[in-house]
Amino acid sequence: MARRRTPGVAAPSRSSGSGIFKLVRGAFLFLAVLLVTVGGVSGFVTYKILSERNDTERITPDAIFQTSYVNLSFTDRRGREHDGWLLVGLQSAPAIIFCHGYDSNRSDLLVLGNLLQTNHFNAYVFNFQGPKVKDKLTDLGLTQVEVLQAAIGKVTQQTGVNPNRVGLFGVDSGGFAALAVAEENPLVKALVVDTIYDDPREMFNAQVEQFLGGGTAKSFQFFPYTIFKLLNYSKTKPPVRQSLKELTGKPTLYIQGRDSGLLAHQTEALYNAAPEPKRLLVLDQSYPTLASGTVKKEYEDQVLNFFLQNLPLRAD
Repeated sequence: MARRRTPGVAAPSRSSGSGIFKLVRGAFLFLAVLLVTVGGVSGFVTYKILSERNDTERITPDAIFQTSYVNLSFTDRRGREHDGWLLVGLQSAPAIIFCHGYDSNRSDLLVLGNLLQTNHFNAYVFNFQGPKVKDKLTDLGLTQVEVLQAAIGKVTQQTGVNPNRVGLFGVDSGGFAALAVAEENPLVKALVVDTIYDDPREMFNAQVEQFLGGGTAKSFQFFPYTIFKLLNYSKTKPPVRQSLKELTGKPTLYIQGRDSGLLAHQTEALYNAAPEPKRLLVLDQSYPTLASGTVKKEYEDQVLNFFLQNLPLRAD
């Protein structure tokens, strides 16, 4: 009688198991390389944005006009010294303090300051950064709030400056500081802010978009945005939007430059949420991108007329 043969069970193929292992290992290596690459690029983008600073002063008061001014520096509460020029106006007139923006310095607002001085205001233009300030990275406005408070304290102590009334002009990060300080400081009676935001993270996102281009930035910005948040985790953000009601009775001119992308929408949103008296001026360009010429002169005249109407030279 023939013996039946029991069917054998096929052993697992070594080549099959080895292939799966190689596939998993390859996927893991790909993800690791991807994370390292994205992390490296994110770190580079974040560093480039936050380390941008312009210390080169293109003009000085002596270079462009004959005017009465004094070099006036001040020290903030952290002991850092900031350079400034006080353009001397009418005796006992209020001071208008100019807050430069991102990747800028005091010289960029000097011509506008001189226009206000020519019309009898005291005008103060100063540096948030500079050779005597050792911060390597900017926090896009958070530190500038306390610096501006110190600047107001210094300027209002000067002989010939009205100690009770101050005007502010600020662009992007300087505008953020101006808005936050105006909500807190009763000496601020009128302000002009150009291309603003209520959270420095919005400014950071706008810079990422400009650095990488719109489409790429939207899919990529999460990583540098996270790095920015971690770098500034311990810093307190002033509640700018929540405190807009504190501007009640303080005339405010909001300038929206259509060329400022995300920040154009931020500026309009803050204007809509702000109390009266207020005005929105919509232009094709914000101040930093204006070249000299008729358009820039019209912009500067708008700022001058606003302060002439809302910050009287003599009254207290």
